[in-house]
Amino acid sequence: MGFTDDLSLVLDLLILVASVIFYTSVLVWFEFRRKDAARANTHLREGATLMGLLGLVLGAFGVWGDMTWPLPASYNLFFFDAVIMMSLVLVAFAIAVHWRYPTHFVGMLSVIVGLGVAFYGVRAYQVGLTLDPWTTLLLYLAFAGMAIMAYPATLFIDWFVVGPTAPGADPLPSPPIPNYPWLWRILLSIFLLTVFLAGLAAVGYGVDTVWGHLAAAP
Repeated sequence: MGFTDDLSLVLDLLILVASVIFYTSVLVWFEFRRKDAARANTHLREGATLMGLLGLVLGAFGVWGDMTWPLPASYNLFFFDAVIMMSLVLVAFAIAVHWRYPTHFVGMLSVIVGLGVAFYGVRAYQVGLTLDPWTTLLLYLAFAGMAIMAYPATLFIDWFVVGPTAPGADPLPSPPIPNYPWLWRILLSIFLLTVFLAGLAAVGYGVDTVWGHLAAAP
């Protein structure tokens, strides 16, 4: 039976996910501050398209991994369960943006996913599941934080980016400009920080993984 090791590729995809989310968020926020709603929405749709494509690829890997168990024992549950949950959020967000549905429903789902990913990471650290328990824990906690902080980001999108041109997308009636801009600056800054840390954690973990796997392929 052939040996399959796609962990390094999955980590590469996670780096791309964090990069796309960060880049899209910065551009949307920049165009919102410039009061250019058309460009903000265009950037949002383009970013959502890339997130959806990455989500589909990650979901395919996740479902395949959970069905075939290519990794030793519980590593399959540990890695592929989280990948599937993340892929659901990415694909759902892409659909919501393109069909102009409220994205805060996806944000709520993302909070639950984030809590689940954090649980997987903490539990794996407790039982010493991987050879790099500390870096693995940081990876899971960073992506969990990004998923949880996506909720206020989706609220911002629904209220101030999509909401003004898509009636009913906003959770509650609101003016097109935030009443408390300082609050949104804090929340979105925290979100961008968690995205950056998630990407950094994926890069660090991915470098170690690819380095070791390329040196000791089966």
